[in-house]
Amino acid sequence: MINPYAIGKHIYLRTPSKTDLEGAWYEWLSDPEITKFLVDRYWPNTNEMQAVFFESIKHTKDRLVLAICEKETNKHIGICSLSAINWVHRYADIAFIIGDIKFRNGVIALETTSLLLDIAFNRINLLNLRASYFDCHPHTPTLLKIFKFKEVGRFIKFLNYKSTPVDLVYAQLSKEDWISRNMRKSDK
Repeated sequence: MINPYAIGKHIYLRTPSKTDLEGAWYEWLSDPEITKFLVDRYWPNTNEMQAVFFESIKHTKDRLVLAICEKETNKHIGICSLSAINWVHRYADIAFIIGDIKFRNGVIALETTSLLLDIAFNRINLLNLRASYFDCHPHTPTLLKIFKFKEVGRFIKFLNYKSTPVDLVYAQLSKEDWISRNMRKSDK
């Protein structure tokens, strides 16, 4: 592992590095299969644009961006973030992309989410996390339910998916609910 920030069973999270710019990271954000459920990624991406983004995240305190890496090979397989961090009210938005198709399975998504929640609530002491998703997404609603996110609202027919208007759903997870979910009977 190279400079791990959080370690799971199959993956670890680390700060993105300049060497990541030499890989497929920028291509993920141009791939229609990967971006089809992203609200704001409809323009093609370039290596130069990715380098600008990389520079922008190095000095910000309102966004924590981490590379998702396979433990066995150190391969950079995705990117995750806590963004729009509000330090006064202690909340952030949670998101991730698994760029490498071989790793787009439930195990990696579960592990990435679990690691991000631990970072948000234990390491940087946030109180709430927000998530948003297309209501037609085949996996996100289930993933968020597993972690006890609660739907808190939606914009009706707000997004365009394959020329069809779909709802944008908002969900929330509080630190209190997360602790309750993770508390073992022996801890009570």
